[in-house]
Amino acid sequence: MTMFSTVPEPALHPLCRAQRLCRSAIVGALLTSAGLAAAQAPPEVVKVQAGDTFSGIASRFTGSASSWREMYRARLSGLANPNRITVGMQFEVVAEAGGGQYLRLVAPVEAATPVAQAPLRRPAPVAQAEPPAAPAAPSPEAAAAGNKLVIGVLPNIAAPVLSANYLRMKRYLERGNEHTVTIVVPRNFKEFFDSTMRGDYDLAIAAPHFARVAQVDRNMTPLLTYQPQIHGLLITTSESSLKKPHEVRERAVAFANPQSLVAMYGRQWLKQAGLEQGTDYEMRAARTDLGVGRMLLAGDVVAAIMSNGEFRVLPPDELSRLKVVEVFAKIPNFIFMAHPRIERARLGRLKTQLQGFFADAEEGAPFAQASGFTGIVEVDPATMRELDSFADTTRRAMGTAP
Repeated sequence: MTMFSTVPEPALHPLCRAQRLCRSAIVGALLTSAGLAAAQAPPEVVKVQAGDTFSGIASRFTGSASSWREMYRARLSGLANPNRITVGMQFEVVAEAGGGQYLRLVAPVEAATPVAQAPLRRPAPVAQAEPPAAPAAPSPEAAAAGNKLVIGVLPNIAAPVLSANYLRMKRYLERGNEHTVTIVVPRNFKEFFDSTMRGDYDLAIAAPHFARVAQVDRNMTPLLTYQPQIHGLLITTSESSLKKPHEVRERAVAFANPQSLVAMYGRQWLKQAGLEQGTDYEMRAARTDLGVGRMLLAGDVVAAIMSNGEFRVLPPDELSRLKVVEVFAKIPNFIFMAHPRIERARLGRLKTQLQGFFADAEEGAPFAQASGFTGIVEVDPATMRELDSFADTTRRAMGTAP
């Protein structure tokens, strides 16, 4: 979450209005001798290839694999279980009268080879009207197939905001026709971490502490990092007299995300001020991406720990009533981590392409303006080594410690 004028060197994290990528077309009214008659263009037909998933196909039209349910209708799609599609199936895009669209099965299967899929969570009976929840990400097999590129993005702010902005990166990377890109924004940090460690992503845009664990434990390669650095902020209300960290003693402090690196730095900073969590102050986690501001304004907490990126996406009416007390840390920004299955030559081309992203007027410049990022540069190996002090804490928080 973020502020506008009050944050020193405001930066970070995607912010733009959510958009929907729509490829089906509705042909307007045609003038005929009998009068006006509505005509619809023939629906687009998609043939299932090896490595495809329903969520991956749906993402071509919605822009995000996590929003696959927008393209599924339990009674109309002709598919009892979207977790099981087969090579050779053909789906058409059907436009609805209300402006929506969905995928409908229109052709028999040409081959009996099942498509590898990530399991859908909470599978529902065939007769159930509502489909099961979305998969966390395409499977590793899907990620490795052909020239597909699956990019996982850490959900540090609301998923619709991230998905909308990362559509620009998707379009930019696909422009040269080398990659078919799928952007995946999981529901939470834990889901992102597990998917990264499981190998669901070819490229993971990860918080630095996640990146270091992925490098050490899964041999993933630090490819690039965003600029500028992330600022760790201590926030309070505009009318508060709080000026120093020790003033939170015996009071509650909100954390935008206790699993974030900013939160780890924040707890360390408070400890250096003589404050132990659980003894000298109470840590309260925000229940939603936008919960910290409301907790402060409601008087539930006296202060909050968050990044400038998290701060800047708070609603304007909340931002106007909050202030930055102190920038307590400057932290490495998100890191692009490449899976070792990407062969060296392809990885080099991808790296060069990403380094030129912000210079692209059509997609990169709007992405930078919305996110607050100013550049994409190579990762300093020393930066990765410095993150070792947070590696064990990260593993424990994610439930992977021995």
